[in-house]
Amino acid sequence: MSNPLVRLTSKGQMTIPQSIRETLGLKAGDYLTILVDGDEIRLKKVQPVKPLSKEDPIWKLVGAGNSGLKDVAAKHDHYLAEGEVERWKK
Repeated sequence: MSNPLVRLTSKGQMTIPQSIRETLGLKAGDYLTILVDGDEIRLKKVQPVKPLSKEDPIWKLVGAGNSGLKDVAAKHDHYLAEGEVERWKK
């Protein structure tokens, strides 16, 4: 594949050549991340995260821990910090 030349619009936009879009499987709505390295700009396709299926074994762990505390969701950070303080004391 050659290095195609693209031109920026007055709004800083450019069109990715069709041959490159086809090679990478890019389509409207896809996301790209921009990496800057010196005077180079690199675009990288972002792979979407696929949701877990209902059969995923991780679901067997949900709710497996039982602390007896009713407000863990709301005070999660508090309990983590409290645990760290106790660990430092030892």
